[in-house]
Amino acid sequence: MARLATYIKFTSISLLVSVTCLSLMNYNQHFVIIASKHRSRNLRWFFGTDEDDTHRHHHLNLRPVKTKTQYIISVSAPYIINNPNVCRKFEKVSSLIMVHTAPDHILRREKMRRTWLNRTHYSPENVLVIFLLGTVKNQTLQQALVNESKKHGDIIQGDFIDSYRNLTNKGVMGYRWITENCRNAEIVIKIDDDAFINMFKFFEDYSYLKEREKFIYCNKINKNSMPILRDHKSKWYVNEYEYKDIKVFPHPYCSGFVVFLSIDLVPPLYHAAIGTPFFWVDDFFLFGLLPSRVKNVQYEKYNGTLTFSHPEGLKCYKEKGRNCQYLIVPARENEIDVLWKTVIKDRTQSIYGNYYMHLKKDTRYVKSPYT
Repeated sequence: MARLATYIKFTSISLLVSVTCLSLMNYNQHFVIIASKHRSRNLRWFFGTDEDDTHRHHHLNLRPVKTKTQYIISVSAPYIINNPNVCRKFEKVSSLIMVHTAPDHILRREKMRRTWLNRTHYSPENVLVIFLLGTVKNQTLQQALVNESKKHGDIIQGDFIDSYRNLTNKGVMGYRWITENCRNAEIVIKIDDDAFINMFKFFEDYSYLKEREKFIYCNKINKNSMPILRDHKSKWYVNEYEYKDIKVFPHPYCSGFVVFLSIDLVPPLYHAAIGTPFFWVDDFFLFGLLPSRVKNVQYEKYNGTLTFSHPEGLKCYKEKGRNCQYLIVPARENEIDVLWKTVIKDRTQSIYGNYYMHLKKDTRYVKSPYT
């Protein structure tokens, strides 16, 4: 009887081990199938395309992970097009303009380079530009971007689909690129490609901005003042799992049309992005959430220096010339040339191409007119 009991016990244990092994094999096979499906996909952030800007369904193709949190791909992904020597040719960069641009806005970029982004206009100040964009499906357009980069040397293209909901990736890529390649800039100015800045006015009246530390000058939106939109039909729809049960954005942030950033702030913002979960609303992420993770960041709000109306800005410069109060005016392809000619009409150009400016010799003690 003792032998029979021992045999039954051994048989039961063997059966249990066999069933467990079979279960593990089936689970592992199931996991491998899932993983192989994910590996067969393109490992990029993909939140819709330019053809689908309603963004009701956004597929995120990433390797399988055991959490619901996704992080930004542009903190470490390789550049498709890179021009790392933009700033390295110069000991000092008075201002680096970082432009969020759409890939097919080739004509607009050409007009911007020829007019207000032409660095020869501002000597002895030195204005440089980089244009940030993502990848495109159209190979003809991609080749045009490669050619544009070879000609001008100012294109930075990241390995993410260029779409409205990937602007956060575009902005973080800009922070990363500056951290790696342009620490000699005195100030960084992030703009959309339909913005126009009177850089003469900037150097004459706003040079104090270059001396600030951990500083953001922008169209500031106060903490807890902007609703988080949950309407599926809205262009700015935020799903219910992001900032769950929160009705307003919990940090101050900036409208991203034009934002001035002190150069010392850019590397901390990039480093903060490395461990921060992805959030598609780029204005809040880049100029609110990331600054909230850096100590002692100060904001200064525009005070009469910005108009969102091109006709209003153009009229102001036609009537007041250099006394126009607007530093920032919107301008698209068919508006850039006229606005530029109006801005420079009462300025004298030297034989070297630059326009004379009334620059202060030492800006360290220049105070903001609004403080």
